[in-house]
Amino acid sequence: MLGLIQPLGMIIASWLWLFLLFSGLGMAMLGALRMSASSGPQWLDNFWLGWALVLLILQLWHFAFPMNDIIMLLLAAGAALSLWHSRDQLQLSASRLWQDKAFFLLFGGLALWFASRSIELPAAFDTGYRDIQAVMWIDAYAIVPGLGNLFASLAYNHPTYLYNALLDFGLFSGRSVYIASGLLLLAYLAYALHAAMQLWRNRRQSELRWSCIFAMLTIPYILQYTGGRSGITHFLTDTVVDLLGFLTVIYWLDFLQDWQPRTNRDYLLLRLAVIVAVGIIVKQTYIVFGLAIASLTALIWLRRGGMAVSKRHTARLACGLCLLVAAFVLPWMARGVVTSGYIAYPVSIGRVELDWTIPRNQIETRQRLLATNTRQRGSDPNDVLGSWDWFAPWLRQLVDNFFHTTLPIAISAIALLLLAAGKLGNRSASKSALGMWALSPLLIMLVFWFVSFPNPKYARWLFWSFAALSVLLAMLEWRRVSPQMRVLGAFVLCAICLLYTAYVIVRLGNFPLPAGPSDGFYRREQPQVRIFETESGLQLNVPRYNGQCWDLPLPCTDTPDPNVYARVPGDLSAGFAYAAGDG
Repeated sequence: MLGLIQPLGMIIASWLWLFLLFSGLGMAMLGALRMSASSGPQWLDNFWLGWALVLLILQLWHFAFPMNDIIMLLLAAGAALSLWHSRDQLQLSASRLWQDKAFFLLFGGLALWFASRSIELPAAFDTGYRDIQAVMWIDAYAIVPGLGNLFASLAYNHPTYLYNALLDFGLFSGRSVYIASGLLLLAYLAYALHAAMQLWRNRRQSELRWSCIFAMLTIPYILQYTGGRSGITHFLTDTVVDLLGFLTVIYWLDFLQDWQPRTNRDYLLLRLAVIVAVGIIVKQTYIVFGLAIASLTALIWLRRGGMAVSKRHTARLACGLCLLVAAFVLPWMARGVVTSGYIAYPVSIGRVELDWTIPRNQIETRQRLLATNTRQRGSDPNDVLGSWDWFAPWLRQLVDNFFHTTLPIAISAIALLLLAAGKLGNRSASKSALGMWALSPLLIMLVFWFVSFPNPKYARWLFWSFAALSVLLAMLEWRRVSPQMRVLGAFVLCAICLLYTAYVIVRLGNFPLPAGPSDGFYRREQPQVRIFETESGLQLNVPRYNGQCWDLPLPCTDTPDPNVYARVPGDLSAGFAYAAGDG
């Protein structure tokens, strides 16, 4: 037990320091835009806005420099100045937090639990296959042209790798995998826990806080991460998309409930636009949902009289939002061109003819493999894509994934039945301010998911968001029941899901976890390697088993190709190209 003090102390101290860093930068961002928070816990909004700002800065930085200690020190200096400038506000927030003993103690216990799960051996396949290698390239070099020619999986343009590389600093130099995902999960959990406690304290109010209900119902999902083996010691982008998906719905609900013309609450649009823009660049599985949310928000803004304030204000707001989104998306597209020759690899649209552009036939092959593996992994594309034989085993897999699919589907079905019953019993009453149309962005995304990449892991947050929104709609419809009883029902539902989460954690038996052999952490040994030499003489490290490079020296690939060559012999930073034609 004493051996855990050092690693847990390192993790919690690093999380606290990083939280202050991102929060300070978020406060600076709001100050530069002359905006102030108008709803929700501002100290948590500051974190997410600051994290988004860091992704923007890191995208630009990496065009010229590797992710080294200099950029971390510059960001830390900027955050320190911002925190000092806002020290009175920071002191007020800290005193309010300290006075909220229930939140402080409960969250402190959860932070300790998350830290105890963060020393575990990294085991996620994709983290060993490509994620750690991607972070190593970012740490070692500025953006590398044609990196996708060396290893196709490194062509995926995920800015979260920049965040992971940034955290390779100080005590966690070379091992940010132990703190990167845990920090984001814990920050969201703080938001959801704060929302749940506010909901409970205000449960007698007639106007329920929509985002609080939604956030509270997602707490079991976040805690579920800590139950599995290597649940939070990874660089998986799916985890970040889960959190951004939940945050998008939360911020959208706040916009729907609070925004009206002439209320000076453009902040609600700002933070929603930031999260949507970040979601779009983090992973393409989010894009359709983000665009659906943005389109519906614009329509609602127009319908509520957004144009009625003043033409000057409307033009300035529209230009500001467009510039904000472009600031995130345009560098992301440029980075895609540098690493693969495409603005959104593996989508073939947006091809730029460069000497390192990945050949078209390889793009087509990659698209077919992705379409196949998301339906029936490891099967022949000709068998899967030409028939519906994959559907039955896929459906069984979907049903067997009880917590992430079956449970939220069951909750959604029951909630929608209660919603229908409530509507039948309230025909003469005024309509709820939030209607069934609120589910439309999720429905659009679910349809797109099914026809394009129907792997259940890409839709987990969609199923849970749909369930939480369905429960919210049912609660709003049953106005004959007192607000206190409706809130109590939501908490009972959350408690049942938490009990199942606890059951899964106990069943897996992955705790208590004693201190590991490396400063209290569990480290993976490097895999065995063989050397592959291309026709140009480029030597590549290739893992002998399982195809996972982990932290093998650069350059490493599981799919060596004899036609790949270094654009400048002996200089890996100059990038890689493919000798064969497009074919």
